Amino acid sequence: MNNLRFKINKLITKVITTFVVSLTISCMSPIVNSSIHAQSLGLSISPPIDEIMIIPGHEVIRTFTITNDGNDGVASIYIIPFRAQGENGNVALDEKGVIGPSSPFASWFGLTSPVTSFGEKFYMAGGQKQNISIKISPPDGIAEKDYYFTLLYKLDNNIPGGIALSGPTNQARIGANLLISASKDGNPEKTPNIVEFTAPKIIDSLGKLNFNIRIGNFGSYVFKPEGTITIKPTFGSPETLIVAPFNVISDSIRNIPCLNGEETLPCISNSKVLVGIYTSTLKISADGNDATEEKTVTTIAFPFSITLGLIFVLSTYQVVRNAKRKTNTSS
Repeated sequence: MNNLRFKINKLITKVITTFVVSLTISCMSPIVNSSIHAQSLGLSISPPIDEIMIIPGHEVIRTFTITNDGNDGVASIYIIPFRAQGENGNVALDEKGVIGPSSPFASWFGLTSPVTSFGEKFYMAGGQKQNISIKISPPDGIAEKDYYFTLLYKLDNNIPGGIALSGPTNQARIGANLLISASKDGNPEKTPNIVEFTAPKIIDSLGKLNFNIRIGNFGSYVFKPEGTITIKPTFGSPETLIVAPFNVISDSIRNIPCLNGEETLPCISNSKVLVGIYTSTLKISADGNDATEEKTVTTIAFPFSITLGLIFVLSTYQVVRNAKRKTNTSS
């Protein structure tokens, strides 16, 4: 278990430290929405995810580093709520709910640097890095649950003083997701739900078992499923696959892949099946807690292709043999 936790922590660290701008919108990755040419504007933000456990009525300050990897531009910072979209880790921003003076969450957030107001513009030279510090202080008395927001970093090429880059106006956005868990004791209950764990009921020998995993979070707090798939054949040694620790936010279902070292990939057995019954058990917990959820599926492996091949060979042999007999009889 310690080795598994080491691999999981190493994977998460690698994802965060090597994050770069892409056009993929991921639930647990930064939000990108751009109409830019790569050679004109480029931006990044670190860390791309911040999971914050906080007691209502208390305050924390979080610092993010934004980078302008392209030409000079003007930057601005916003806070926008988001929700899960689909089951592949994508999110949908609530653009109408952007945090402003009239927002119900206006008192939750404050900017301390480099500007003091969300939406206020500031100059970013090409190649410049800038620390962004935000104050987060959910008020006492709020419901104890998760609240999800995106810290959005916007950059365009409208340079102060009225000077703009030649050609069309370019604009890019990227965000870091804020997973804010409001809890008085800091140890909220988290319960994973195995919505789907399937494998082929019947499979041809020498094939590989392919598993589909969908994990639901119908509670109030985000969690990472930690666990394994154990495959036990009728004959031979068991095999174990490691479930990837992808965040599953509240009120959502997520497709979960497997983990091989530091690489995520579909949950497919490494060994080819032979003959017999294969029993596969998925066992997971939320963030490594003691409470576990498990489900077992059964697959029957039979050498259909080999059997059909033998039938074909024997049938062909019989046809040829009968033909020779008829030829000899005619002679």
